[in-house]
Amino acid sequence: MIVCKKCGNQNPDGETFCTSCHSFLEWAGEKVVEAPPPPPPPAPAPEPKPAFVERVKQAVGIDDAKVEAPASPPSDGAAATVPAQSNPEPAAGAVPSPVTSSMSGTASAAAAATPAAHVPAAVLPQAVAPAPERVRQEPKTDTVTGQRYKPGDLICGQCGAGNSPDRHFCQKCGANLSAAVVVKTPWYRKLFRARSAPAAGTRPRSAPVERAYGAALFRVIAAGIVVAVVLAYVAVPPLRAKVNGTVGSVYAAAHRHFAGHGVPVRASSANASSELSTHPSRLSIDLVKDTYWAANTSTDKQPWIRLSFGGTVDLDGILLTSGAGKDFATLARPKDVQIVFSDKSSTRLTLKDDPNPTQYDFSSHVVSSFAEIHILSVYPSAQSPDVAIAEVEFFKIE
Repeated sequence: MIVCKKCGNQNPDGETFCTSCHSFLEWAGEKVVEAPPPPPPPAPAPEPKPAFVERVKQAVGIDDAKVEAPASPPSDGAAATVPAQSNPEPAAGAVPSPVTSSMSGTASAAAAATPAAHVPAAVLPQAVAPAPERVRQEPKTDTVTGQRYKPGDLICGQCGAGNSPDRHFCQKCGANLSAAVVVKTPWYRKLFRARSAPAAGTRPRSAPVERAYGAALFRVIAAGIVVAVVLAYVAVPPLRAKVNGTVGSVYAAAHRHFAGHGVPVRASSANASSELSTHPSRLSIDLVKDTYWAANTSTDKQPWIRLSFGGTVDLDGILLTSGAGKDFATLARPKDVQIVFSDKSSTRLTLKDDPNPTQYDFSSHVVSSFAEIHILSVYPSAQSPDVAIAEVEFFKIE
């Protein structure tokens, strides 16, 4: 008999699964050995039938009288002779003889003295609570990280491993590669094919020639790029001006960062393309904020003012005050200006609409005689079309 540990059901021998909870008895069963049944007692020997004379004696009662009479002990110490007869069944109402009682008592004592055969007791199974099921761990799968694919490789759709084009099944997981994605060759590889390394123990004879050809081609390409840049700088003026301005700005920023303070550069004279009679151009360099130079934009669309210096100077910035002094909002103010120097270099600035002096940085080296400020656009005023500049001052870094 097999007892299920989960539900306690008793299953006969030979069963594989429990008939109650269907558990696998190899894991959840316990086999119980049943004790063999005790042997049956021996059948009693049949008593011999009494003879006719004995039956008569029993009926008359003579045999009982002889038995009840006390037997005299033998004089010679011999054992008393007991008639050898079987144990007859007593008649109805007869009292059993002492000899028969003593014989039955002796048999009982002998039977009690004889040790009985050891019979193991049957062990009943006890109900056991079902154990919690163990959580099975998921199978570990190695992920392909940082793998580099070669052009033409077949990428497995199951694990992502790269396989050579001549394979039909993945070398990692064994999946079918009939629908695998093929790694494409980059466009630059089609133009410049990568040279494969020579086999071990071999040395191609053309290696020095190929290296020399590659180095010469690189030098030719580099020289061509340099010549093209120089020709573009010389032949295209806007590009030249842009490059000069960028280089000058970088130099001025470095010069301004590492140098000391700015030193004012005074202009010796001022001329303008147009001016009002009450506000001539010389009032822009008199260092008085309440006076200003004004020009009529209705007749002169882009007025300009020229400031001349006494000699050759280097300019690194300008300090400009817009507007008509105390009457700042009554006249228009310059917005976009183009500063042209005597060496034909120029710089463009966008001025702030601020009545206070504002500094603007630029770089123009070796200015021989003058600098012109061309007004390209203005901050308009509703009261007058005239544009005004209160004060202009250049400075350099020392």
